[in-house]
Amino acid sequence: MDNRPAAGLPMYDWPEVQWANDELWTAIAGRLGASGIVAPNELWRTENADDLWGHSDLFIVETCGHLVVHELRGRAEVLGAFDHAVDGCRPGDYRSVLVCRADEEGDTLEGFRGRVAAVNQTNSHSGHGAFMTTVVPLAVNGSFFADVEITGSHRASMRAVANGSADLACIDEVSWRLGLDHESAVDNLRIIAWTDPMPAPPLVTSWANVGWRDAFNTVIAEAVAFSDLLVRESLHLYGYRPRDTADYGSIREHLIEAESSGYPVLA
Repeated sequence: MDNRPAAGLPMYDWPEVQWANDELWTAIAGRLGASGIVAPNELWRTENADDLWGHSDLFIVETCGHLVVHELRGRAEVLGAFDHAVDGCRPGDYRSVLVCRADEEGDTLEGFRGRVAAVNQTNSHSGHGAFMTTVVPLAVNGSFFADVEITGSHRASMRAVANGSADLACIDEVSWRLGLDHESAVDNLRIIAWTDPMPAPPLVTSWANVGWRDAFNTVIAEAVAFSDLLVRESLHLYGYRPRDTADYGSIREHLIEAESSGYPVLA
């Protein structure tokens, strides 16, 4: 593994908007350099984001809130979260949309009992954890769906529902917006429900870098504010909110509640 400090913004790094993430990172790195902090010159992109999140030296890396309270717990400190102005959420929060095919009859989750769910990853809050806590009131004997298809990404989950291999998916609302911009499968989908708001995917840094926390947050906020309008529009980016690791405890609490209700995994 490369031992150089890693920078990454993988959560919404669709091929169509990678140029915008590159420009945003160039602005962040440039401002850090001007303040005397040497930053990686470019974002580290890998086929599997787990390789990035497992890096020994996370400089500034965007990750999932689920990982903050699980795999990255004790390894990384939360810096803050981008604000994507998600409907029904406070700045720096987000939620997911539950989507089905446009020609499905009915408008309630109950109608999807015994059907197939599409999930991006089991360590995703927006695609799995939020999905589970939304359907847990409907589960019987720890079960609601007949099967779960692991797709690997929110975009793949959209396609799985659109092509009929799955019936329902839980999609991060920012990814849904990117889908409206760039993914034709969305034309065959519709929203039937929304999950509860939670802290948005955080930017984290390794504990060795926490002395730069305030400088990081100042620079990130400035870089977002002064980014080109097309960059911000392409990423649906409206601002930046400093946050604490403790903010993400609500994600863990929701999962514990689901487990105590006899629904520890989406099924």
